[in-house]
Amino acid sequence: MPSYQDLFTIGESFDAFASRGLPAEIETVRTAQAQLGRTDALSAETHQRLAAVQGHYYLLAAGEMWCPDCQLNLAAMAHLQQLQPQVGLAIVSKARAEHGLKAQLGLERISIPLVLVLNDQFEPIGRFVEQPRAVVDGGEAAQADYRAGRYLENTIDDLLAIIEAHEKRERI
Repeated sequence: MPSYQDLFTIGESFDAFASRGLPAEIETVRTAQAQLGRTDALSAETHQRLAAVQGHYYLLAAGEMWCPDCQLNLAAMAHLQQLQPQVGLAIVSKARAEHGLKAQLGLERISIPLVLVLNDQFEPIGRFVEQPRAVVDGGEAAQADYRAGRYLENTIDDLLAIIEAHEKRERI
């Protein structure tokens, strides 16, 4: 069974991942990136939280470019990585995750994107699965706005919450 570090090492960058999509899939990613590139895309609080990250973290993502959730959420994670270079991102295929992560995590199936947040020792400290918590909690009513890219900051917020909880535990 490969280690998390091995999987991260063989994973690809977001740009390589996104380049393999069909034109409509790539357009969805570009639209999300354009939204994230706006000056008002993220709140001042989210920028402060990003700047406050102390340690080094790795996002090991299992995803496929055909997956609408991957297109949106992995674009948000790539943006997080750009804003906070102490957070790395590597993407492996769903098949690779089925082979290398399913049993290790005790999962019956791999839902994508499945993102393991790893500390500087490549130990898991949390995970993000499919959609941000705000979308899951919002149910069907949130889906149209989610598909339009209006929850990209929530994806970043969910990951920051995992990192912040870990950093708080480490200080105790």
